[in-house]
Parts: sequence; structure tokens; C-alpha cells
Amino acid sequence: MSEPKHPGSIQYIDGKTQQVTQTVDIAEVPANLRFAETPEGLVPVVKVVALQEGNQRIIREYGPEGQFLRSTVQVRPPSR
Repeated sequence: MSEPKHPGSIQYIDGKTQQVTQTVDIAEVPANLRFAETPEGLVPVVKVVALQEGNQRIIREYGPEGQFLRSTVQVRPPSR
């Protein structure tokens, strides 16, 4: 499947403050994080929102039309 044209950068946003923490050129982003596979095909990821809640970090990715693409939940293991 061929990749669609990417707008060129990804904004990383703090989920608590909704502030942009950085904007990264896609040339600096690993290829597997530039696009999300959807039923309609590959969609460019242009916004990543990370929210820390307790021992969880929730990462949500969005496309150029504001569409939700995918999410990841990272859980910190309990301390010993």
C-alpha cells in the first residue's frame, strides 16, 4: 500500500494543558509512527496527545481532519 502525502510535521501535545510541547518534522519521526492504518487505508498522523493519569500514560493520535486514529496505554509497573 502506498503512503499518502504527509503534511510534514507532527505536533505533540500535553493532554492536561492542551499546550503544544513540540512540533517535529516527519523526517525525524520513525516511519511506523508517521501513518496509522485505518479501514480506509493509511492516514497521516499530525497530532499526538499524551495524558498522564496515575501510573498510566494514554497516547492518542489524530489525522489531518481531526479524526481519531489510534490510542496506546502505557502502564508503569508497581514499585517493589
